[in-house]
Amino acid sequence: MKRKQRLFHGRNWLWALLFVILLHIFLSGCQQSQEAAIFLTEEERQWLDEHAGQIKIGYTTDYPPVEFLINGEYVGISADYFKLLEEKLEFAFEMVEFDQWTDLMEKAMNREIAGITAATKTPARSEYFEFTVPYIFNPNVIVTRENYSEKLSFEKLANSSMSVLVVEGYSIVEYLDDNYPRLEYQTVGTASDGLRKVSFGEADVMIIEVMSAAASIDHDKITNLVVNTETPYESHLSIATRNDWPMLNDILNKGLAQISDGEKQTIRMKWVPFDRTSVLENPYFWMSAVAILILLSGAIILITIWNRTLTKVVKEKTQALEESRVQLMVQNQQLEKTEIRLREEIKIRTRSEEEIKFKSYHDSLTGLYNRAYYSEVLDGFEQEGKLPFSILLADLNGLKITNDTLGHEEGDRLLVRVAGILKASVRPEDLVARIGGDEFVVVMPDATEETAEKIGANIKTACRQAKDEPIKPSLALGFATKKVASQSVQSVFKKAEDNMYENKMYESESANASILGSLKTMLRETTSETSEHCHRLETMAVNLGKAFGLGERDLNALVSLADLHDLGKVAIPEEILQKPGPLTEEEWERIKRHPDLGFRIANTSPKLAQIAEGILSHHERWDGKGYPHQLKGEKIPLLARIIAIVDAYDVMTNERPYKKIKTKEEALEELKLCAGTQFDPNLVDLFIQQMKQEP
Repeated sequence: MKRKQRLFHGRNWLWALLFVILLHIFLSGCQQSQEAAIFLTEEERQWLDEHAGQIKIGYTTDYPPVEFLINGEYVGISADYFKLLEEKLEFAFEMVEFDQWTDLMEKAMNREIAGITAATKTPARSEYFEFTVPYIFNPNVIVTRENYSEKLSFEKLANSSMSVLVVEGYSIVEYLDDNYPRLEYQTVGTASDGLRKVSFGEADVMIIEVMSAAASIDHDKITNLVVNTETPYESHLSIATRNDWPMLNDILNKGLAQISDGEKQTIRMKWVPFDRTSVLENPYFWMSAVAILILLSGAIILITIWNRTLTKVVKEKTQALEESRVQLMVQNQQLEKTEIRLREEIKIRTRSEEEIKFKSYHDSLTGLYNRAYYSEVLDGFEQEGKLPFSILLADLNGLKITNDTLGHEEGDRLLVRVAGILKASVRPEDLVARIGGDEFVVVMPDATEETAEKIGANIKTACRQAKDEPIKPSLALGFATKKVASQSVQSVFKKAEDNMYENKMYESESANASILGSLKTMLRETTSETSEHCHRLETMAVNLGKAFGLGERDLNALVSLADLHDLGKVAIPEEILQKPGPLTEEEWERIKRHPDLGFRIANTSPKLAQIAEGILSHHERWDGKGYPHQLKGEKIPLLARIIAIVDAYDVMTNERPYKKIKTKEEALEELKLCAGTQFDPNLVDLFIQQMKQEP
């Protein structure tokens, strides 16, 4: 009987202990829920109430999957995060739509809006904004056409002549300028614009965030692009807020902290479906499983050591309160530092307000107005309704070939010269702006079609009268006039653009011929490619071609190839080409690039396309040890093999700064020794027979 009573009392003790444990867990859960509900301080909640209706957050419409529009509705990763923030903060933000990233940045820097949904923190941007903790991690990749097999890197791009694109205003631009100043690139308005240019062969590579690349390629149904390699630079997207409202940044950070890992994973799986894994591969599954096992083990242990656990909880709560007190002290110190920094920034901005305003409306290279100012002026014309007014578009011919052959510094000088021609050719009341890499626009108030046509003629005349220096400026023009109020400015611009492209197609052949003529003149002036040397090469090459049985078409191509085989040398400094002593390794590597540069130049002209492969291959060797592609034997184009022989013979028998003259017999003997290694042995035998028959 006593034994039963002891068992009964023991069971009662166990039930009581279990009840106490469950009650503690329940109360802890309630306390955590209460803490989550009041994560904002009274001061922060009051600040939100005071700024209700004033907090405008800007987003762009062409940045999938981060943010974009579907049927006019704002969607994407950022959109979903802001919906959750509004729920957590119990506050509605005013979301403001922008079509262009540059417009969004301009409005944010001028504090016309309170923040930006997604932006990467950089030193330049930190002068204007505070940044929350990052909530989107987006690696940058190098995208090429699928037929390009070599793995690229920022270092390789900096040491190559490849045409590189980046999106204007993205953080990668500042990263490249700071870390890879030798890497030359061009900017485009959107990811889609750049990827189409790479797909169509108008550029070689694009550096872009992987999410944007995947979304644009899928949307535009591009099939010939691949990710060549992932770069070490990752865009950490945060919410950017105006730095004179630090309280807003703190509130948003707290709001982001309230978004659970499960909610974050749901958003990512929704917009980046290729990240989805099976439940067994999901780290959260195993974390949850381990947590359950730990809780079960803890429940068993708590039955025996519940009194120690209660003591530990009290100690932890006390420690947490102390840590919160220390954290508040640190935050107060940070606020004081922020206040001092803001006062200093206000002083600096006050002094440089005019400079900033000038830069925001002017192109830094040419000094002309930029696209932002042009857009404002055009909107003003639309609202005022003054008629007539005309728009003239100008597209610079040959900028890419100038950059590829003479370098971007020479291309920049050409752009500055064209800007000067445009400003000198228009009326004082006309506005000239640079709205793209090689695109300019002239807005002409109170200008009829006759006035616009006359101004266009003035521009054409100025281009024709300009000196080569070394490339003669050439512009494709198109204009249109708004005569009635029912016409929209956009339709007038589109008509002017269509006229410009039509003229560009019509004039492209003469423009290319003019540019190639300038390059040919440079080739004669800066290298040993004299007209006498080219004439001798033409004669020997044609004679050898006839002896080999070539037709008239190939013989004509031989004449052109003899004249232009070293066209790529226009991009090599004269001091290297004329150096009397041996070349350094770096100088030799620059010399070896000239066949590829000449190949690119020739491909810009339909008339020279036939000899482009010959220009590319005239330094290949019969044994495969030549350059640039180590072609071997008959894989080397026949015309290139012929030019290689006659060019070597002429160099040996005529004076050059780096070689002594050989006699005819010595030169022929040298060719014979190199037959089968450097030169086609059959062509060498045929050439020697011909030369021995000459007096």
